[in-house]
Amino acid sequence: MKTVSPDGYLRLKARELNQVPLRHLISNVDDGSRVEEAGGCAETTLSGYTEWISPVEPSLSIGWDWEWRTLPGKSGAVRLGLPRTNVLLVSETSEPFPWEDSLQLLANYIDAIEWQGVAVNSAFRSGTNSTYNN
Repeated sequence: MKTVSPDGYLRLKARELNQVPLRHLISNVDDGSRVEEAGGCAETTLSGYTEWISPVEPSLSIGWDWEWRTLPGKSGAVRLGLPRTNVLLVSETSEPFPWEDSLQLLANYIDAIEWQGVAVNSAFRSGTNSTYNN
């Protein structure tokens, strides 16, 4: 059974993270839009945030900011910056990774899962709930 350490972090090995199901908690669009005009065209930036939790105890919490981007032939939400979380990843020998390294590993994990549709749809429509199982 996983426990929260005295410093408040849920310490997990990367392989353990891959076994924890994530459930969508909330997503929302940031207040206000940024509109830039260039050459007679207006460009609007849409961004927001999303928070996911584990349905098992002790509960994992991980959230991140996102932005809608349109690229040639493709558009969608992309993660911005590093996540916010109560998880500290540790090595196979249970040595904690430096905080920034742990966050980067979590960011890589986020980028590898399908969160975009649930987060963006929920940001525009309350009540959407989904679970991501690895």
